[in-house]
Amino acid sequence: MNDPRPGAPNRPTENGLAGLRVLVVEDDYFVARSLGVLLGALGAEVVGPASTADQACELAREEEIDAAVLDISLTPGTSAPVARALQYRECPFLFVTGYSSIGMLPDDLRGYRVLLKPVDAETLGTAVRELVGATR
Repeated sequence: MNDPRPGAPNRPTENGLAGLRVLVVEDDYFVARSLGVLLGALGAEVVGPASTADQACELAREEEIDAAVLDISLTPGTSAPVARALQYRECPFLFVTGYSSIGMLPDDLRGYRVLLKPVDAETLGTAVRELVGATR
């Protein structure tokens, strides 16, 4: 249940992500749109999507975010700088990838959860709920 006090952290509901603000970082427009639709259908408010690490880092600095879904491979580079910015804020995140791109990440980021694209609503919802529940 979400805490009604201003500034209180959001918590996922048992069956959805109502009240959660989820940053989406994905450089493919159609995949970003799909992730946004899935998260929105689960009740989350999508922040972004951001298609570059620079855009995502700016959103991570300026927006209230409860969790993030990061594509590993971005054009150019990877989402590693975004992951580090989120670590600094103690904001939970997971990675999504369409192929085995985990090797593109620095060693210290390889232990985070990775979902394979295409991801379905149930898998994505469960993963984000677990992320947020583990940090609250």
